[in-house]
Amino acid sequence: MEPARNEWTRADYTELTEYLKSLSEDGYKEFSDSLSPGANLSYGVRVPHIRRIAKEIAKGNYADFLRLNKWEYREEIMLGGLVMSLIKCGYPQMLAYMKEYSGKINGWETCDIVTFKGLKKHLPEFLNDADRFVYSENPWAQRFGFLHLMSLYLTDEYIDTVLSYVNSVNSDFYYVEMMQAWLIATAAAKCRDKTMAFLADNDLNDFTQNKAIQKMRESYRISPEDKEYILKFKR
Repeated sequence: MEPARNEWTRADYTELTEYLKSLSEDGYKEFSDSLSPGANLSYGVRVPHIRRIAKEIAKGNYADFLRLNKWEYREEIMLGGLVMSLIKCGYPQMLAYMKEYSGKINGWETCDIVTFKGLKKHLPEFLNDADRFVYSENPWAQRFGFLHLMSLYLTDEYIDTVLSYVNSVNSDFYYVEMMQAWLIATAAAKCRDKTMAFLADNDLNDFTQNKAIQKMRESYRISPEDKEYILKFKR
């Protein structure tokens, strides 16, 4: 199949779904489904295939593809998000695509596979708009927002604002808590002193705090000395 098309029809989209089925693996589907509770409608296609197809779609008439996307199977959701993230556009349109995609996310896999790397050219703007995601009533949008803060903003320039966002969200949704913990552990490797001070004094719930410490102790980027030091912050 040739995904880079000048136009997409319903017949073309049906051909795409048949192509996805041809790439499916029963064993991988079972494994992937087991990691995505509540989002088990899938073909069982490995992520590298999804990324490859998305890159090709983005070279053609992506607008037609997005209009026809049924957003039902995990692979369809991931394809839609990846295509959106690859579209070359201005910041307002990029933000609109992010908001649209955050409403389609139905699990950690469909969340974490998509990063809008074009935001690298708009870091100050998105930092001001991140609250649209991290303070959303949709917990998957929250995770999506924290994913981008972790991916793009763990620098000396932005770390204070990022940790402030983390501190201000006290979620009881497991996948938000785990993303916050992952962000903190990553921040510790990149901005050690600020993150250590944050661990010593924050408003996180005990689960998130302890998961962050656990992830830091499992990280190869954290020194043995710091892995011992952070035990004092465990609750």
